[in-house]
Amino acid sequence: MREVRLAQSVAEEIRSLIMRESMKVGDKLPTESELMERFDVGRSTIREAVKQLQAENIVVIRRGKGSFVADRTGVGKDPLGLSFEEQSRVLRELMEVRLLMEPNIAGEAARRHTPEDVEVMRDAIRCMAEASEAGQDYERFDYGFHLAMAESVHNSVLRRMYPVVFEAIVQGYRRTAHVHGSARVALAFHREILDAIERGDAAAASESTRQHILQALNDINRNVEGESQS
Repeated sequence: MREVRLAQSVAEEIRSLIMRESMKVGDKLPTESELMERFDVGRSTIREAVKQLQAENIVVIRRGKGSFVADRTGVGKDPLGLSFEEQSRVLRELMEVRLLMEPNIAGEAARRHTPEDVEVMRDAIRCMAEASEAGQDYERFDYGFHLAMAESVHNSVLRRMYPVVFEAIVQGYRRTAHVHGSARVALAFHREILDAIERGDAAAASESTRQHILQALNDINRNVEGESQS
């Protein structure tokens, strides 16, 4: 029990170290030997502390290279425990949460975006179009557009929240990518949303986003119904 408490204490110290030194995503932590010396503990305690931080998505361990500050620190792979729920229902409900959140995000993006943000969104649309035309998987570019739109709000709390909610984008893509014309419709909506954001038209950006999500939700519902009847 003492060893467990010691490892927890060291994990807290490492977390404080990351914050105190303003370490960024991808920055390498001190080596095991350096941490052992710094905290005056054994190797097993350091390894247990780092494993705890890995479980919390504070650090990632790369075999043979060391430990590094994780992307989306503090956001676990399934922080809401959604993997334990019935997946068709979860997907619909995630889409409903998107419907509540993302139109407002789009509206704020229209107010707060920078020219650089617009370029990132435009590049995501271009890559999505090219992948679709080549008959390739365009999931990461679809997600990338929505991610860039949320980033353009420049809110650090939102940045930590939307990877959980936008899991619906990934799951929705996998449910509907095979539907004829789905990429064409999604691209049209993305271009419409970006045009409104670039114009600074918050109402139009919000409404286009709402319609985009409703269209995706409708496709998902039809697809799920088709699966249940087959």
